[in-house]
Amino acid sequence: MFLRIVALAGVPPPKAAYERLWVPVITLWYLIWQWLQPKHTLEAVVVDARRGGADGLCAAGVPLSKGIKSRATTAYSDARQRLPLAWLKQCFEKFAAALLPLGHWRSPDLPIQLLDGSTKRLRPFDDIAQEFPAHRTRRKKSYWCLARVLVSFCAATGIATAARMASIHVSEQALAVQLILEAAQRILYIGDRNFGVWRVARAAVQGGGHALVRLTQVRARRLSGRKHLPRGLDQAVLWSPSAHDQIDPGLGKQAVPGRLIIIQARRRGFRSQTLYLFTTLRDVHAYPPQRLLELYGRRWQVELNFRTVKATLQMDQSEAKSADMVRKEFYAGLMAYNLVRGLMAAAAAESGCRPMELSFSRVQVLLASVLTELFMAWMSDPARDSRLLWLLAEASTARLPRRCKPRPHEPRAQYYEPQVFPKIKGTRDEARAALKKSLAKN
Repeated sequence: MFLRIVALAGVPPPKAAYERLWVPVITLWYLIWQWLQPKHTLEAVVVDARRGGADGLCAAGVPLSKGIKSRATTAYSDARQRLPLAWLKQCFEKFAAALLPLGHWRSPDLPIQLLDGSTKRLRPFDDIAQEFPAHRTRRKKSYWCLARVLVSFCAATGIATAARMASIHVSEQALAVQLILEAAQRILYIGDRNFGVWRVARAAVQGGGHALVRLTQVRARRLSGRKHLPRGLDQAVLWSPSAHDQIDPGLGKQAVPGRLIIIQARRRGFRSQTLYLFTTLRDVHAYPPQRLLELYGRRWQVELNFRTVKATLQMDQSEAKSADMVRKEFYAGLMAYNLVRGLMAAAAAESGCRPMELSFSRVQVLLASVLTELFMAWMSDPARDSRLLWLLAEASTARLPRRCKPRPHEPRAQYYEPQVFPKIKGTRDEARAALKKSLAKN
């Protein structure tokens, strides 16, 4: 099952695609393969393809390793650009849906997905500056362009089930509404105060699901109709849109029935905190306030998932030369992330632990080492199955350490290393012109 998913079995080719040496499925597979390697270079892909790393994926005919005559990366680069973005996005969604059942996490309870957003740094190549404008401060315009991304993660396995990318001028709430309405599933969406707005709650209900979001104190007061909010409040409310609430296309204007809960979060060794929660789960017996607090506490996992995506897989920055390629690399990177999470879910099901108890970085290293062998032509089916069993056994032992001692107290301050180079005066173009002039004098 896992090998069929890795091999992208059942993925139909894009429409109007004719056969080349780099067929769409192999090109997509190498896009995923790139993000699992320490160096995400096109040269590494060509080297692996020349040694037969994808011959097992080729149809009957000339293997890829025999057809490549040059060591240049031009053919693979052109193949990446030919991939339709809509097809790649569709593959990402099907890939995530196929990986979700690998673990034993499913239960009769409501599936939980965690919503959060972040940014991706881009260089202003080609049309990137028009699609993803640079962030502007009061002082000057930044060199780097920024793209806003929104991802919905499965709370049990950490698999990215849906994602959106847009300009920095599009809010995370607008992207969340689009994602929820398009999914239209019976899911409990959990989000922080950024998603504690009427439009997100309305989208969750309209899509057939539920929402559990944190509110600001001001919004909680307006919703309850009280100036002073007592602790332990569990009030049934009807959340109607105000004049300041935005109504997205396709979103109804009906009020959202739910509950406003004020609860004190206490954790040993930490300061107590008052949380203002709104949920559309109106069954008090099935979801008492303490149960809702436990569910909202799982929201922190989305921060760790984004840290893994941006730091471990190094997806915080893109070196793509066009806006279309930026989006393609984003979805391909999430597919690589999901592949590791899917392997963690399958290994956790075999060993009887939770997927989040395994180390992502260790499982990634194991998977990257095996991917270079799985689809070579000399690998027989028994040898491939034996290799997969070894991979599952090794991944199940990649447990995160259990800390017996409390962490030491660290100051909430940043440490800046000394800078060797002086600050740039003016723009980069002016600095380059000044450098050329000084070199010409010498």
